[in-house]
Order: sequence, then C-alpha cells, then structure tokens
Amino acid sequence: MSWIAERDWPILEQGLAGRLRRDCGADWERFIHHPFVRGMADGTLPQADFQRFLVQDYLYLIQYARAYALAIYKADTMEGMRSASAIVSGLLDTELALHIAYCAGWGLGVDDLHNQPESLELLAYTRFILDRGQTGDLLDLIVTLAPCLIGYGEIGARLLADPATRREGNPYWDWIALYGGEKFIGLVNAGLRTLESLGARYGAEGRYPALLAEFRTAVKLEAAFWNAGRSGML
Repeated sequence: MSWIAERDWPILEQGLAGRLRRDCGADWERFIHHPFVRGMADGTLPQADFQRFLVQDYLYLIQYARAYALAIYKADTMEGMRSASAIVSGLLDTELALHIAYCAGWGLGVDDLHNQPESLELLAYTRFILDRGQTGDLLDLIVTLAPCLIGYGEIGARLLADPATRREGNPYWDWIALYGGEKFIGLVNAGLRTLESLGARYGAEGRYPALLAEFRTAVKLEAAFWNAGRSGML
C-alpha cells in the first residue's frame, strides 16, 4: 500500500523535506519500518523493551527540547521563533507528559527517570544534534532535527491509518494515537514549512550534499535509537 493511499500528506513528499527523505532511501525505510515499530503496531513488542526505550526517549526529549530552544535563539524572524517555540511547548507539555504517565504505571517517578544512565545510542544521537546546532547555522540545526519530528509523525500517521494496526488491547495504542494524532501532525506540518522557508533563505540548493549528509546521519541514529536502553537498568 502506498503512502498516499494511507494518508494524503503531500507536504511530506514535496520540497526540501521530501527530497531529503527520498534521497535517504533504504536508511529512511529502516527507520520507519524498524521491527520495534512493527512490534508496537501489532502489540507484540515485549513490554520490557518498550519500558527501557521509553525511559531513554524521555532523556532524549530533554536534549531535543534544548536543541529546539537553540533554534529559537538562532532564528532571525519572529515566525521562526514562534515555530520553534511551539515545538518546545509540545515536547515539554505533551510528549514528556505521556512518557511520565506511562512510567508512573510501572512505579517509576520523575526522579527515577532522571537517575537512569544514558545509553550509548542516546549519547551519540543527542550530542550529534547539539554539535550541529552549535557549530552550524539554523538550517543545519533544523535539518538535523527533522528526521525525529518528520519520522515520528509519519510512523504515527501510518500506523493510525493502517487497518492492520491492532487497536483493542494494544498496550502501545496511546503512543500511536499521540504521534498519529492531529496535534502532533500539526507540529510536523509547521516544522516542514519552517524547513522549506529556511532552505530557500539559507541556500539549501547550493549546499544540498552537506545537508543530506547531516540528515542521513540523523536518520541512521534514529534507527539505532529504537534499540536504546536494551542493556540499561530500570
């Protein structure tokens, strides 16, 4: 089944984001169709794997929010500042709240989450993002952040639209509903528009090979991050 058949989302396939996504080819497919994702879709993912991942993802989102806060600082327009601010708000008020609620059901409080060690996957990914954010310009930062925002929106929307996704009794349905829901998709659309605008203003065409290399590295780190925390402690 094609993506368009699952959901009409042309903005995802157009412009700079669409080109980056297509040119990543197999790397992008490995990210969005990872066995971890398939296990959430049919509810067969072992709960222990999801727990460890979610704890690491909570720690990741803290660094991701910091990176988007850096985007507010680097933005040269009020529109750009508001767009980055909306994503920071979504991270702090929605995504992290879901993680806290999930973990509370396992008897883990916020202090417990902060006391967990960061996995090697987490360290590699977040430090790459923050390095590009500090040493590159705003376009470098947003391109590096884009795979997470775009990818989770695409995964959520695909699973939500797919009739084969298990709904009743699926312990991961709340995760799917969050990332495939209209609120998060609205954030993705805002991020796509920001990326397109920045690409035009910061000369993306002339520096496309470097941008693709940044995007591809982030995509590979995203795919690896599904395995984050497997050796971690809970």
